[in-house]
Amino acid sequence: MSNIQSSCAYCGVGCGVTVSLNSGSHKMGLPAAEAQKSVDELFGDQAHPANKGQLCAKGERLLESLVQPNTLRYPKLKSGKPTSWDSALSTIAETFTQTIAEHGPDSVAFYLSGQLLTEDYYVANKLAKGFIGTANVDTNSRLCMSSAVSGHMRAFGEDVVPGCYEDFELADVIVLVGANSAWTHPVLFQRMIKAREQRGTKIVVIDPAKTATSSQADLHLQITPGVDCKLFNGLLQFIVDNDATDSNYVEAHTQGFDELLAHLSKDKLSYDIDSLATELGLTSSELIYFYQLFIGNDKVMTASCQGVNQTLSGTDTTNAMINCHLALGHIGQPGSGFFSLTGQPNAMGGREVGGLATQLACHMGFSAPERELLADFWQVNNTKSVIATEKGLTAVELFDAMAEGKIKAVWVMGTNPLVSLPNTAKIKQAFDTCPFVVVSDITQDAATAKEADILLPALGWSEKCGTVTNSERTITRQRGFIPAKGEAKADWWALAEVGKLMGFECAFKFSNSAAVFKEFSQLSKTVKARFPEKQFDLTGMSELTDAQYDALLPTQWPISTPSQLGQSNQRVFQTGTFSTASNKAQFIATNDSQSTEIVSKHQVKLNSGRSRDQWHTMTRTGHIASLRASIPEPFIAIHPVKLQELNLSEGDLISFNDSNKHASARVVTDDNQAPEIAFMPMHWSSQFSIGLGVNQALSSAYDPVSKQPAFKCQTVSISKVETALQGVIFGEHDPAFKGACWNVQHTLSTGECYHIAFADAEQGFAFQSTAYSLKWTVSLISQQLIHVQCNINKGLLVSLKLLSKTQVEVALEPLHLLIGKEVDTGLMQQLHQLIRAGNSPLICACTGVTEAKIQDAMLQKLDNMVFSKRSSEVNATINQDDFDTALNETQSALGCGKQCGSCHSEVVQCASDIWLIGLEDMGLETAALSNQDTDGKQKQRKSTQEEVA
Repeated sequence: MSNIQSSCAYCGVGCGVTVSLNSGSHKMGLPAAEAQKSVDELFGDQAHPANKGQLCAKGERLLESLVQPNTLRYPKLKSGKPTSWDSALSTIAETFTQTIAEHGPDSVAFYLSGQLLTEDYYVANKLAKGFIGTANVDTNSRLCMSSAVSGHMRAFGEDVVPGCYEDFELADVIVLVGANSAWTHPVLFQRMIKAREQRGTKIVVIDPAKTATSSQADLHLQITPGVDCKLFNGLLQFIVDNDATDSNYVEAHTQGFDELLAHLSKDKLSYDIDSLATELGLTSSELIYFYQLFIGNDKVMTASCQGVNQTLSGTDTTNAMINCHLALGHIGQPGSGFFSLTGQPNAMGGREVGGLATQLACHMGFSAPERELLADFWQVNNTKSVIATEKGLTAVELFDAMAEGKIKAVWVMGTNPLVSLPNTAKIKQAFDTCPFVVVSDITQDAATAKEADILLPALGWSEKCGTVTNSERTITRQRGFIPAKGEAKADWWALAEVGKLMGFECAFKFSNSAAVFKEFSQLSKTVKARFPEKQFDLTGMSELTDAQYDALLPTQWPISTPSQLGQSNQRVFQTGTFSTASNKAQFIATNDSQSTEIVSKHQVKLNSGRSRDQWHTMTRTGHIASLRASIPEPFIAIHPVKLQELNLSEGDLISFNDSNKHASARVVTDDNQAPEIAFMPMHWSSQFSIGLGVNQALSSAYDPVSKQPAFKCQTVSISKVETALQGVIFGEHDPAFKGACWNVQHTLSTGECYHIAFADAEQGFAFQSTAYSLKWTVSLISQQLIHVQCNINKGLLVSLKLLSKTQVEVALEPLHLLIGKEVDTGLMQQLHQLIRAGNSPLICACTGVTEAKIQDAMLQKLDNMVFSKRSSEVNATINQDDFDTALNETQSALGCGKQCGSCHSEVVQCASDIWLIGLEDMGLETAALSNQDTDGKQKQRKSTQEEVA
């Protein structure tokens, strides 16, 4: 038995994982299937500073992601025919060379991913910006982090996150802005929750919606969408008005403060507390309480994520937050400052090597001295090449240029832009127009992979070796532990081979990933020596041997000497020296004007984002049954008041285009949303649903500074898709059948089923129907009629179809287990029982606990408590402590909400709902806790029963 330390493949927390291997399983000569079977288990790395042994539900199921339904093993052509690596690489090199000769270097482009390793990113940027001479190299990090990057650069002079995760454990107050961290960064959020338990940290959530995170906060500011920047501009004015400014710090270490105050004074009336609170959608007492909390504590951490970044004012909002911390002298100090929560495992590493079109490697820009340094280091002058002279096209611009015919050749690596970028139709047009498309991926099922003229098999997470950098600047070694499938190759290798074939052989002689990282580190050393004000520094890693690279411990930069290898909990800008020309941080005047767009009765402001258990476009997680169970279909969550206005009901199917015959989502009633806001997960695509995904409805409008697309609060029209029949089918059928308006694939633990709907009843009844099909109707207590069809072959059930006029809600897993069984009276009885039993939603993905299990356990606890109290008291009163005890015992017994913690709020809500119902049924009184009002020093906390009521 041996263990391999690596890093998680998901979010930017960058958790360490330990993979336990059976003896001999790491020998790269073993067949992939054998090697995979010999992987014993995966668990959190106890020694990793990011997670200290903890993992979320997705991380715990990383091994389940290894068996892809349609793994790409060999290079393929557009026709689907396999080809050799030699032929594929030669075609790529020749086509790129010819395209550049005919149309110039800016006629080609690369679109990269935060899923790539730093070594992959480095070689791609070296090839494009150094030797091809184009900066048309962007990354899907543009979609999630570029507004934070722009904010950092404007304020600090460099894209640097000053703090570390330890700061959340040292803070007195944590402010989460536009971040549903309980779902998107669950391991880090659990560290925040533990900090509150241990030292009384206050958690404030600023979000227009009620979320899993806000439900666990001490204060939730449910602001009007789009006013975040004004909220923090108001806070800065409050800091000044209450003499809370650290004048010495501002004078010694910043610039632009007086100019910023003059800018704010032009609109002084907007920062009057009462009028400001009204604009923000808050009460004056809520706003004052938050502002006083912020300035009344020495250690305040503000963290933001996509709710800020993915807006038209993401950069300005970022700078408005940073302005407040600069005014208080809170940058780079323990337990305080601004922190950008990164979405992908190596979005930070990509930024370090110049992965964005607006940067060069090692945090350099396009100034003459920076370009000259890079040309000398890469020895570009020894060839006919020229370093890219100016910023390249960013993501939206790049695909617009493809659609306009300006980009003639593109290489997409490790990402699925046909699904993840806004304005799906425009992205499809871009691929259709571009003469030559290369895609590197691990699967041939992704929507973008189907657009490739040449499709290259890349190494998957479990196969590749290199480094990634997480949100707190910690570099972690990713180590492969199973052999490559088929002929899959490292992305850096494929890029280097093309570079050689294009005539740049001397520049791309990398023997392994260690050689790539060493060159990158040596470039960092050179840059740091020439531009000492830059904080990014890998000098201490620049002479690593291959053995030292292989054994590298998680290490946080900046690292100037080898003695710092393995360091953590380091902060930047602690001395007040910044990366600007003056070495002073910059206060940035921001525009906090609000949109005046009116939402009609047929429209909503649509937000897109992550579901708790899924990842990006589901190519890695969509085939994992336990992660699909909680949300089987695309949904759109809408406030009940808006549903009435839209004339929609729970369970209806909707489309974003009146002419679209296919439904895009199923309606879910959700009073956690603001009345005009709707939410739809970003994950769905044509790979899993006939209705495409949410980005078909969104325009490609973007932040003017960062050029990050605005996925939040876009006004869209929605309409009901009329259905005659809808339901689910198990077993044998044609998944590509025509005639349905709803067709969603759903992975189960032993197979799959499809959720289906038909506008025409005859088509629905005829689908998969034969002269030998058994058909009958079951009437439920609710009066719903379920039309059942069984197809039988040699006495065995081979297909089961359930249809109704409204949504069919049944337990999918046990029904699927009937497929392949002998059809007899016992099976028919079991089938009827399952249909009549309905379905209980999954609450906890880690333990498989459903809503029904929690309800049963809580009601049993309530019964026991009532029996005990009535035996000893005349009037039995159930209080908050009783509920807390019952909940704790239920969670301990079932394990729900006690693993990664991301479902904790759902567990509490489920328990609260059934507890209240139980109390009402028994006619019991409840004793609420006495609490102080928010206007005092302690925020009011309602009892669980009051919250539910």
